[in-house]
Amino acid sequence: MTTYNKQNKSRIKVLAYAYRFQEMFLSKDIFLIPYYIAKELGGECTYLYTENLGNTEIPGEHRGVAIKKTCYTNQWKVFLQEIVSHSKDIDVLFLTGSSAVHMFATYLYKKRNPNGRVVVFGDMEPPQARELNKNGFHYSGGFAGWVKDRLTDYFFRHVTYLVANTVAYNLMADLWQRKHWSELLHFYPCLDDEKFESYGLQRRPFAEKENIMVCVGRIGCYQKNTEMLLNALRNVDLKDWKIYMLGPITNSFNLNEGDDFQKVIDQFFEECPWYKERLIFTGMVYDQKAVFEYYNRAKVLLMTSRHESWGNVYSEAAALGCYILSTEVGGATLCSNEWKFGHKLQQEDSEGLANAINDIVNNKIVMDESNAVAYENLCYSYTVNITLLPEMECKKCSK
Repeated sequence: MTTYNKQNKSRIKVLAYAYRFQEMFLSKDIFLIPYYIAKELGGECTYLYTENLGNTEIPGEHRGVAIKKTCYTNQWKVFLQEIVSHSKDIDVLFLTGSSAVHMFATYLYKKRNPNGRVVVFGDMEPPQARELNKNGFHYSGGFAGWVKDRLTDYFFRHVTYLVANTVAYNLMADLWQRKHWSELLHFYPCLDDEKFESYGLQRRPFAEKENIMVCVGRIGCYQKNTEMLLNALRNVDLKDWKIYMLGPITNSFNLNEGDDFQKVIDQFFEECPWYKERLIFTGMVYDQKAVFEYYNRAKVLLMTSRHESWGNVYSEAAALGCYILSTEVGGATLCSNEWKFGHKLQQEDSEGLANAINDIVNNKIVMDESNAVAYENLCYSYTVNITLLPEMECKKCSK
């Protein structure tokens, strides 16, 4: 019988599947969670995908993980022919989302391999969680509704379901309690510590950091609310501080679409030319080592997002010792240690942001590193080992 133990002589096999995938996901949770599950179990991981969302070719192998495009485009055929048929050879099945096909495939997988584990990455934001909390995944009546409800109930009793966003998790926890479902886990994106340490980098003590703030994301899109920052800076004297804006200037999640916000930036510099040496737009930084080095140099992560499901940047920046200056979205509260090592901004409050930046620059805000979240608590190696794997083992033992 397969056990989830590093000392187990048999090699654990992890299979991950996402219908839509792209090259940039190789540095995100959708890839890193199954990768670290396999790594911490001393096993091997294979990743299947059906559609490439991006314009960059997805490699056939990455960090020892075999990455394969499915032979079929229909998800039912993908699961029946390429996953369920190999159930007995799969120790851990990793899925993204709770669609009907995922539920039915999980049912078949567990029937064929009762000892196998299913981990589901339920990436969601509060609005979706509120809807699910309200309707309890119940969408239709009659016999069809009864069948769907039974399948849903089976699914959530036999998977480890991961939710990152804290508000969404709390809403789901309420639903799980009402339904008496199985394991719901508050599991969030972390620092890819294996990659970080492979560069020969170490977390820099706060006293050795520079007077730098970093903002990371799609500059100019509605979600990131860059205009709030530009409005605030009109009432700020940065003195010897610099702000680095890491990311593409785009109006869309598609990095090839829209750069109208560049006009807003150009106008800002025309009106405030003294910022040209202080507010630096780097463009998209593809070198992960360079991104880590920005975090390691910076004292502050500055984010003005209107919403985030989590925001990998919070975990990465906090793990590397950055003070969190942010709106209350995604992982900001947890990564700031409940704002003990951070300052909470109100949405659309440019004046409040200006005051906070001025206070930081003038040393009116005490940034005490002893209040920061510990490095290991925001690293994948630690959180997978301490949080996720014990729950998978517990679920197995309880069956």
